[in-house]
Amino acid sequence: MKSDYHFTVMKKEAVENLNLKSNGTYLDATLGMGGHTIEITNTRNDINKIICIDADYNSLEIAKLRLAKSKNKIEFICGNFSDIDKLINEKVDGVILDLGISTYQLLNIKRGFSFKKGNKLDMRINQNQELTAHKIINTYSVKELSELLMNYGEEKNHFQIASEIARQRSKKEITTSDELTEIVGKINKGSSNIEPSTRTFQALRIAVNNELEAIVKFLEKSEKILNKGGRLVIITFHSLEDRIVKKFFKLSESKCTCPPTKMSCDCNKKQTFKIITKRPLKPTKNEVLLNPSSRSAKMRIGEAL
Repeated sequence: MKSDYHFTVMKKEAVENLNLKSNGTYLDATLGMGGHTIEITNTRNDINKIICIDADYNSLEIAKLRLAKSKNKIEFICGNFSDIDKLINEKVDGVILDLGISTYQLLNIKRGFSFKKGNKLDMRINQNQELTAHKIINTYSVKELSELLMNYGEEKNHFQIASEIARQRSKKEITTSDELTEIVGKINKGSSNIEPSTRTFQALRIAVNNELEAIVKFLEKSEKILNKGGRLVIITFHSLEDRIVKKFFKLSESKCTCPPTKMSCDCNKKQTFKIITKRPLKPTKNEVLLNPSSRSAKMRIGEAL
């Protein structure tokens, strides 16, 4: 497999901030094509183990091939990172959570993640689940579609797009990404510098894979799987994800949740993380030039106490 098949976003920054140590155990919670794990193996070969998780079986198998020559001990697990408490039964010294879609998924026309002509409307990371983008587009009511586009895509023309989708599907089932792109383009014509369907596709992907809830679930469990001093490195790609992560770290670092009007604290809140990045790290200009899709990435890091 060509080494340029997949760009791993901020891989050096992610691994540097893990503070790798001898005999440590690390978790790549969203393995993808294995880029961050490869960087870990290239950085140190004296760690104890790397646990690699991905919900996409095909991505997992490709990553295994890319990591076949690694001298590090690697454990591969097929599952969703939100179920981390069920997937592993040990503590780790660092976690990387990269919330981006892999190049393999984007380029595969059967997966339906991109705008390219002929892509099936699927968008499932876990191919065994029933809900697909096709089902949402062709069966959800105008109200449901409108709310989905508003809440998950922050699409200002959510109702108009939902109405046009309903009008077009009454004539013919919508089955491909280019059909959907054409429909959205009628509404968002010349309204933005980005591809007119970007927010619609984002909303569908989030809804199909229940992405935001998965992030919340994982974060709630993260402190229980990290050893003291362990780093949690998270890379987000849009404001909805980043908002969740920022809020989590802020709450985890606080020592009290009592309202300001209260004279004395009785909440018994404990600080569980120390924020390492007061402001999120962003890709370098050079990385953005090489991989334009990295431009929206933000990295936030916390250290378990």
